[in-house]
Amino acid sequence: MSKTRNLMIGLLLASVAPVGAAAAQTTNPAALAGASRLDAEIAAAKAAMMANPGAALTHARAAVQLSTTRPSPAERVTAELTGRWLEGEALVRVNRPLDAAPVLEAALVRVARHAPGTKLHGDLLKARAGAALVTGQSAFALEKLVAAHDLFRKLGEGRSQAVVLQQIGGLYQEAQDFEKALEYYGQSAEAYRHDPALSVANHNNRGIALKELGRLPEAEAEFRKALALARDIGSKSLQARILSNISSAELAAGKVDQADATARAGLKLAVGADAEWQPQLWGVRAQVALARRDLLSAKTYIERTFAGVDLATSTIGFRELHDTANRIYQALGDYPAALAHLSAAKRLENDARELAATTGSALLAARFDAANQQLRIAKLKAQQLERDKEIARSQARFERTLLFGGLAIGALLVIFGAMATAFVAIRRSRNKVKAANVQLTYAARHDALTGLVNRSYIRELLRERLDQRNAPAALMLIDLDRFKEVNDTLGHWAGDEVLRVIGQRLREALPDGSHAARLGGDEFGAVVPVGDVDVLSILSEKLIGLLSAPIALGGTQVRVGASVGIAVGGLHGANVEELTRNGDLALYHSKSTGRGRHSVYQAWMTAEANARRELEADLKHALAEDQFSLVYQPIVSAEDGALVAFEALLRWEHPTRGNIPPSEFIMIAEEAGIIRQIGEWVIRSACSEAMKWDPSVKVAINLSAVQVEAEGLVGTVLHALAATGLAAERLEFEVTETVFLRQGARTKATLDQLRALGVSLALDDFGTGYSSLGYLQRTEFNKIKIDRSFVQSAASGCQESLAIIQAIVALARSLGMKTTAEGVETEAEKALVSKLGCTQLQGYLIGMPEADSSEVCDRLVA
Repeated sequence: MSKTRNLMIGLLLASVAPVGAAAAQTTNPAALAGASRLDAEIAAAKAAMMANPGAALTHARAAVQLSTTRPSPAERVTAELTGRWLEGEALVRVNRPLDAAPVLEAALVRVARHAPGTKLHGDLLKARAGAALVTGQSAFALEKLVAAHDLFRKLGEGRSQAVVLQQIGGLYQEAQDFEKALEYYGQSAEAYRHDPALSVANHNNRGIALKELGRLPEAEAEFRKALALARDIGSKSLQARILSNISSAELAAGKVDQADATARAGLKLAVGADAEWQPQLWGVRAQVALARRDLLSAKTYIERTFAGVDLATSTIGFRELHDTANRIYQALGDYPAALAHLSAAKRLENDARELAATTGSALLAARFDAANQQLRIAKLKAQQLERDKEIARSQARFERTLLFGGLAIGALLVIFGAMATAFVAIRRSRNKVKAANVQLTYAARHDALTGLVNRSYIRELLRERLDQRNAPAALMLIDLDRFKEVNDTLGHWAGDEVLRVIGQRLREALPDGSHAARLGGDEFGAVVPVGDVDVLSILSEKLIGLLSAPIALGGTQVRVGASVGIAVGGLHGANVEELTRNGDLALYHSKSTGRGRHSVYQAWMTAEANARRELEADLKHALAEDQFSLVYQPIVSAEDGALVAFEALLRWEHPTRGNIPPSEFIMIAEEAGIIRQIGEWVIRSACSEAMKWDPSVKVAINLSAVQVEAEGLVGTVLHALAATGLAAERLEFEVTETVFLRQGARTKATLDQLRALGVSLALDDFGTGYSSLGYLQRTEFNKIKIDRSFVQSAASGCQESLAIIQAIVALARSLGMKTTAEGVETEAEKALVSKLGCTQLQGYLIGMPEADSSEVCDRLVA
């Protein structure tokens, strides 16, 4: 990785198509002659988007308000959605991506209904991807970008397609796959060449990728092309940004004097509204002075670089400059200053590494195993084609031999010799083709990593088995548990070795006549010549035990578990499709009821799946249509009854089914991949509500295991705190022990980062299932919440529950933690848990969950 900082030019500047020279010169709607006020507002929003996104936001919202002036319903919808698109784009540009997300999500829901497959649909997809990229949601952004690209390609929208290709290139650049980034930048340039702003971004970002690859002359050439176009556009801001990159490339190439001169030229342009690029340019001058061993000048320049910058919260753009500052201050003997910058550099380096890893994982997942298999098959087909050509050449040689068969008798021996050679060549060529065909067939039917048959071939084998009369057949679907943790903690090489071992164990454990398959990722399957459910259940438990046994990886051992779903031919389906669908439902039941178990398909699973599917479809519209709300339940001090916090509880008011409790839809939201959007809304809304309360009162928010494990949570919290002004000390997150059951590499780091922000952590429902003191050792919790079941049973005389509460209170006291007794509904329960030493109380006796938290807060605080 280069030690100098590069400034990418994002696609924000190029993602909204230009509106013409006249419009570009003014953002005053009245000055746009001949246009309606609505059209004028839309044009003004587009014109202002790059230079003045705040003004663009105002125009976009005005366009939304004016959309009702269109004569027909279809035109009104199109006009409103166009305004929403521009509003979302502008919100991202003014650094409000979390506000942009719901605007764009709602617009996407509506455009899918009213104008699917249109350019506006693609623009909204692309804008939603842009908001996701800013908040670090790489996988989600990639999904939207690919959808937008495919749509623009069908429509022949070359410019929009080029923008998307360049954004995908940026994703690969974040993943540090610079060669792949260059490929996409090249495709972007081919797709559209007629927009100077787009070309500026393309050349600049190509230069950055080339510089990271060490191809400095090519990088500098790309930067200079970008600079020439920026001068033609007349943008001083772009010129300053690109000059910073040029000076960085020159310095990397050892051109110290040229780098200094270029940085000084950039500083002349980075004035007034464009002064935001001064720190980077001063940073390059500091690097130049350090290279010259002019430490006093280096110190002056580096101080200007970090003027007004909080070292604890500096952004990724300062990473390399923190390293420069560290070296300067060390050389000057100012070790406290050096340490401060070194700590900041390490923090940002870790952030960059995690960003590259998570982005790389998202891109890798987008390509997945099938692509690699197709590549191998394509190579084998190419080899077969070459061998076919060899046969043709051999046949031709043979025919030429026969052509001269009438030559003189004296030449017959030569002819016979040539004929023999031709026959041998043909035989050898045919043998090669035969071997290639065998190799090609094997590759098309088998998984390269494990040697097991693949998804398509296992379906073929199952179909053959079902076609045989009176031949028992069952499909077993197997999903590994905790496999992701192996990949995250030990790397993909370890994951590959685990998959190989699992494949071998599965092959050896199945009865004769069975076929084992790897279906993709950590999913396996088997076709078994057994029709007895009891026998299959015994076999499943045997497999679960065998697959859960330790696996040696070098000097360590790992364990993965397995869940199994079973569907029996004839009993649970008559064809491959039915058996696969029902086996999936049985597997889902196994995983959702605790993992490490097997389930045989039952008819009720289909009904449950249909209901779940309907609920999922409704859930995707709930956020956009404002069906969610929050209610707040008070938590008080057991000592004096003072209000200490509210717990924010999510409610879903379904338009036809009424109130649906979170227990029925949270897991569905996790599986559907929309828990992140819901969680962002909850965090932002709860923080905003908490600003209405007394400053001594906290807000507690529940986090699911999926939220903690996913990327971007810390960024979401930071944005929510910044947007609402809530102090981090007033925010508390509640997590259950399931977070640790599926703990990946990111889980502990995320919880530690939240703690570092000053946010409190509470361990919810402690003691209900998987309790371990190790959880309390690994993460620094502030509070333990005692489940209501213990509270209520202890008050009813259960000595075991009483002992559990006493133990939890004693443990918490020794660790300096608070304890909250949940579910306090009677005076007897309140008296008991208070006597046992619980420090906080929550339950219907204390207060019901209410939407109007301010009134409750005023009453209880007073």
